[in-house]
Amino acid sequence: MDIFDPQFKGNFMKSILIALFSVVFIFGCSNNPDSVTLKSGLKYNDIKVGTGTEAKNGDLIEIQFKGWIIKDSSDLFGDWSVDSTKKADLIADSYAMNQPMKFVLGTESFIKGSEEGIVGMKAGGQRAIVVPSNLAYGPQGMGPIPPNTSIKVLIELVSTKEAVVAKMWDVDSTLFKVTASGLKYAIIQEGEGELVGKEKQATVHYSGFLLDGTKFDSSVERDEPFTFVVGVGQVIPGWDEGVQLMKKGSKARFIVPANLAYGDRDLGKIPPNSTLIFDVEVLGVK
Repeated sequence: MDIFDPQFKGNFMKSILIALFSVVFIFGCSNNPDSVTLKSGLKYNDIKVGTGTEAKNGDLIEIQFKGWIIKDSSDLFGDWSVDSTKKADLIADSYAMNQPMKFVLGTESFIKGSEEGIVGMKAGGQRAIVVPSNLAYGPQGMGPIPPNTSIKVLIELVSTKEAVVAKMWDVDSTLFKVTASGLKYAIIQEGEGELVGKEKQATVHYSGFLLDGTKFDSSVERDEPFTFVVGVGQVIPGWDEGVQLMKKGSKARFIVPANLAYGDRDLGKIPPNSTLIFDVEVLGVK
C-alpha cells in the first residue's frame, strides 16, 4: 500500500481502489462458449488476442480496465453494456478516469484473485475475467464490494516488460538521527539546493518495507514517480516530516513508527501497528 494519508491517499491504496473496476462496450464483449476455467475456479474469455509480448508473473504491466460486481451469473461473458444494471453493478473505470494502471504482475496489487487471469495475455489483447467470490473478497467484502460477491473485470493489456526489482538500500547505521516526534532517518545522499519546504510540490521515487524486509510497495518497480504537496496531510505524518529534511537529489531512509504511519489500521499488506521502512529519493521540487 502506500504512504498516503490517513484516508489512504497514496499509490498503493490508490492502485487498489482505482483497480476496483467499471465497464463499457469498448470491449464489444460477446457471449462466447469457449471461455477457459482454471483449476482455481477463475474463468476468462479472450475478446481480442494481442500480438505483443506475453505477460508473466514478475513483469511490470500497464492495463486499462473496467469491472462489475456480478448480480446475475447466467450470462457471464455476454455484452453487459445493454441494460447492465440487471446483471451487474459497475464499480470503476480506468478509461473514464483516464488513468491506466501499472503494477508488477503476481504481487496482489490489483483486484484480489484476478491477476492469475492476466498471466499469458499478450500486449494489445483484451480479456474478460470472472473472479469467483472465494478468490476475491469472500465473506468480508471490501469497500463497494459486498460479501460473497463475484467480480467481472475487462482487461486491456497496454504493455508488459521485465520489472526492475527494488531492493532495500545498504545504509550505514551511524547515519541515523531521531527527530522529536520519533521519526528515525538517515540522509544517504545530500542532494543540492535548499531543503524541501512545507507546501512545496515534491516528486519522489520510493520503496516501502516492513521491518522483516517484506516489500509492500515501490514506485520504482511501477516506473511511476509519486508527486505530492509536502506538509499538508496528503501523505502519512512520517513522510511529511521526513521529506522536509531532504533536498532535490537527496536519498534517505525513513524508519517510521506506527503512530506516524497507519496506526492500528489493517491495510492488508501492512498489518496494524507496523513500523515501516521507506527508501526515498527526491527527483524534483517545485
